[in-house]
Amino acid sequence: MNIGRLASALHIICASFVLWIVPAQYVFFIDLVAFPVSLFLTLRDIIKKYQCPSSLRENAPTRDSVAESAQTTARVDGSRAGVRQRTKEGNIQETVPLDKPEPVGKSAKRLPAGKTMLLFVKVALFAMVIDFVYRPLLAPAEDLFVFRPGYVSHDSAKLHIRYTDGGNLEMRYRKINANGFEFADNMPWESAGEFGPPTNQTDYTTTTTLQNLQPATRYLVELHSRLPTLHAQTALLGSVEFKTAPPPHMPTRLRFGTGSCIKPNFPYRPSKTPDIYGFSSMLDHSDSLDMIMFMGDFVYADVPLYFGPTTEDYRRLYRQVYAAQSSRRLLRKVPMLHVYDDHEIKNNWHKQDQPPMGNAMTAYNEYNGLPNPPSDVPNTAYYNFTYGNIAFYAWDTRRYRTHWETPNNHEASTMLGLKQKQHFIQWLHDVNHTAAVKFVVSSVPVTTGWSNFDSSQDTWRGYPTERAEILNLTQHIPNLFFLSGDRHEMAAVELPSGNIEFSTSPISQFTFPLVGKFKKDLGGERTLHYRRQGHVKYGILDVDTEPAIPRITYSLYTTDVHQGKRPAWVYEARGAIWR
Repeated sequence: MNIGRLASALHIICASFVLWIVPAQYVFFIDLVAFPVSLFLTLRDIIKKYQCPSSLRENAPTRDSVAESAQTTARVDGSRAGVRQRTKEGNIQETVPLDKPEPVGKSAKRLPAGKTMLLFVKVALFAMVIDFVYRPLLAPAEDLFVFRPGYVSHDSAKLHIRYTDGGNLEMRYRKINANGFEFADNMPWESAGEFGPPTNQTDYTTTTTLQNLQPATRYLVELHSRLPTLHAQTALLGSVEFKTAPPPHMPTRLRFGTGSCIKPNFPYRPSKTPDIYGFSSMLDHSDSLDMIMFMGDFVYADVPLYFGPTTEDYRRLYRQVYAAQSSRRLLRKVPMLHVYDDHEIKNNWHKQDQPPMGNAMTAYNEYNGLPNPPSDVPNTAYYNFTYGNIAFYAWDTRRYRTHWETPNNHEASTMLGLKQKQHFIQWLHDVNHTAAVKFVVSSVPVTTGWSNFDSSQDTWRGYPTERAEILNLTQHIPNLFFLSGDRHEMAAVELPSGNIEFSTSPISQFTFPLVGKFKKDLGGERTLHYRRQGHVKYGILDVDTEPAIPRITYSLYTTDVHQGKRPAWVYEARGAIWR
C-alpha cells in the first residue's frame, strides 16, 4: 500500500471513529494529519491522469501507420477476423476494418471517476468532523434564551433564566389543573414582581425564586419582558410548568429520571440544529416525570477537543446543550437537578481548586449550580433535600478529592474531604428514621465492577478506605440506594453493605465498542444487571412510600430496545420497615 492509500484509509477510519464510535481526542488529532496528506496525494493523482503529457502527443501513432500495421498483421495471421474484398483482378484480399480513432489526447481529459468520488467522500467526512468538533465556536448561541424550572420544593420554585435583549423582566404565575393544559376555574394571575435583566457578567443568566407556593400543586409560570419603549408594553418570552413537592415527611409517590453524560449530535448527523437524542427519548416520558437527577458530564470540555481554560470557553459548551431543541422542550416541562463530574472541568479531575477549576465552576454555577437546591454549607456544591418523606443527598466528588494514590499514605486518600464527609454522616443520622427512602447521588460509581486502569483511579474503587467507611454506615440505613453514572455503561449492583446501586449512562454519548469494561460479582458484590451497548441509556425510578413497606422500582430505557418507549429491564427492590 502506497502512502496515498494509507493516508486515505487512515482519514476515513479516524473520521468515522470520531463521528460515530468514540469522539476521542487523539483520533481527531491523527485525522488532522491524515486528511491533508490524503487530500494532497489524491489531487496530485487526479491532475496527473487529467493532463496528457506532450511526449505522448509526439509519439502518438498516425492513421496511416495504424492501417498499414493492421493490414500486415491480418495477412500473416489467418485467424484474425477480417472482411473479404474482391479486387479488379479477381483476387480476394483479407483486411482488418479500422475504427475511427479518437482524437489524440481526448481520453486523457476525462476526470477519473473513482478518484473523484474518493475525493468527495474524504472532503465530506472532514467537513462533518469540523462541524462536530468546532460547532461551539461556529455557532456559539450568543442570543440563546433559557427559561426552565430548577429545584421545586413544597413551597417555592427556582427559575433559571438566560435573556440577552435587555429590559426589565416580570414573572406571573397561576395554578392549573392536574392535566397541565386547562386553567383552573376563576384562578387569577399573580405577579412575582419585576426585576432587572441579567448582565454579561453572568453570561446573561440569573436564577430567581418563587415563594409562598402551595404544596402538591401544579403551576404555570410566564416570563414577560417590559420592552424599553414609550408605551412600556410587555412581551411574553416563555412559559414553564411544574408541580410543587408534597409537604415534608408526608408519604408520597415520586417518579424521576436519572442518568449522566451527554454530547450534542453524537452519533453525528448533518443538521443545522444539533440535537441530544437521549433528551428526545426522555420526552416520551416527560408528562409523568416529577424531576430528573442529572449526575455529571453535562458538557465535555475536553472531548474531542479542549478549547481552553477561560470562563467563556466553558460557557459556550453549556449554551450548545441548552440550544438543542430537545433540551428546550424537555426542560420546560421537567425540573432538572445536577451534580458535576470531571468533564465539566477536565478528564479525571483531581486537582481540587487549581486552575481551570475556578472558571469551570463559574460557568457550571451560572447554568446548572444555582438552580439546584440550596446547600446547608455556603459556597459548596454538595446538597441535600427532601420530597415528602423521600430524602436525597448529592455528593461533590471532585473538588475535595486527593489523588487516588496519595504519596506514602494510601489510606489518607479521600474523595469527599473531611468536611463534606462529616456533613454526610450527620445527614445519615437525621434521615435514618425520618425518611422512608433515601438516595445518595454520586457522579462516579460506588461499585468496584469497573476495574480497568481508568476506573481504578477515578471511581470509588480507587478510594477503598473511605468507601468501606461509608458502606459500614449505610448498611444500617434501611431503604438507602446509590445513584451514579460516568462509565457509559449500565449496571445494577447489590453492594457488600446490602445497599443497591443503579449506575446509568450515557443519556446521549458513546458507548465502548465490542468489549465492555465491567466485571461481575467482585469483592462481595452481586450484579443484578449489566448492559454495555446503547448510545442512549437512562433510568426512571418509581417510589411509593404510602405503604408501610416502601416500593422502589427501577426501569432501564434504551433506544436499542423498543425505541425507548418501553423498559429494557425492570427491577423491583425489596423495601424494608423503616420506622
